Amino acid sequence: MKYEMLSSEISKLMKVTFIGSPAVGKTTMLRLLSKDMIDRFYFPTHGFDLKTIKLDEYHIRIWDFGGQHSYFKTYSRDYLLGSDVIFVVTDSTPSNVLNSRELINYATHFVDTDCPIVAIANKQDLHKNDGRMTPERVEEILHIKTYGLTAINPTERNKLMEIIRKELNKIVIRRRSKKDEL
Repeated sequence: MKYEMLSSEISKLMKVTFIGSPAVGKTTMLRLLSKDMIDRFYFPTHGFDLKTIKLDEYHIRIWDFGGQHSYFKTYSRDYLLGSDVIFVVTDSTPSNVLNSRELINYATHFVDTDCPIVAIANKQDLHKNDGRMTPERVEEILHIKTYGLTAINPTERNKLMEIIRKELNKIVIRRRSKKDEL
């Protein structure tokens, strides 16, 4: 009985990982989810940051990696392993969307094939005249499901929670069907 309880609690623990180039909004999303104050000043994440939030019956550990090339290539492999879902965050500029494509290719080497990699086209509030792309355009380029977001807007918290909920529900359904096959 005790084992079943522990097992059920562990099955409700999910690992969500945010990766992306520097200054695209990964930490802002983490703060948005945990209801922390959102700064408009950029302070790079050194290494990684970790928060746990509750969403429905799930306890979600969210890993936010510093986007600097040296951090990502050095430490990310160990932290990507075991991810239930990876969100590649881009600020929707052409250069960061292309960098995101490289990150996606890199991440696929370290996660199971059933770990979804999803893009978030952040900073949708900024002007498009600097080349920023719509979420639809980002999705065309990256060839993965993409959601638009403005993470500095506290009212977007529910939208981000719903995106995570939707992706986690897909994972749970896949896991149940695999379990039923056994």
